[in-house]
Amino acid sequence: MKNVTISSDRVGGIVPLFAGYEACEPGHSFGPFVRDCYLIHLVRDGKGIFWDKHGEWHVGKGQMFIIRPDEVTTYTADTDTPWSYIWLGFRGEGAKIFDTTPSVMDVPSDIDERILEQLETDTIGAEIYISFVYELIHRIRSGGESDAHPADRIKRYVRYNYMLPLTVEGIARQFGFDRSYVYRLFKERYGIGIKEYIIDRRMKAAMSFLKKGHSVADCARLVGYSDQFAFSKAFKEYYGASPSAMRKE
Repeated sequence: MKNVTISSDRVGGIVPLFAGYEACEPGHSFGPFVRDCYLIHLVRDGKGIFWDKHGEWHVGKGQMFIIRPDEVTTYTADTDTPWSYIWLGFRGEGAKIFDTTPSVMDVPSDIDERILEQLETDTIGAEIYISFVYELIHRIRSGGESDAHPADRIKRYVRYNYMLPLTVEGIARQFGFDRSYVYRLFKERYGIGIKEYIIDRRMKAAMSFLKKGHSVADCARLVGYSDQFAFSKAFKEYYGASPSAMRKE
């Protein structure tokens, strides 16, 4: 493990704090813990699980997970292929864009290699450090996925926002497409409709929450259902058993 403290010169609303990297042991876990700053982990290899207030996230190579101030988070390395990651810690008004981003996002190409190269010099400066943070911010503001297939971007959006009141019409508007075009695009690429994928993502998340001991009402709310009856009906259709019966098991 390596951790480097950065000189805290404010540049453009970002105050750099520290950076580092680690190759984790199998099953290595950190948390539950609350940070007083923003902390981004960029996964270079392997995989693990990250938990925050939005749910459980399976994160692997080429992705990053975002820890926000005053939120309870836990993250654990996989027992078979544990992750190695780089972290960036910072504060400032400019960092608040991360308050509204997904908890997990794809990492811009080769940024992890460039950060690691700087960390290994032991002399990473504030300007260089902040340039990496702003590269991530630029990716967020620009959508960061212009080279991806539209259906892939839609799938990723649903994956990270399944707890919201999603509709096919709303997703189509989000991406600037016609509803029927979005439906056909997604169906042709993945073999199922967007609505079916939303249900699939929600039910798998709900099962995970049930296993952690959450009530049926909490599970419904956590996966985007305002109506517990509608959630229970969808869950039973998906798994063949009601969530209350599954929870007892």
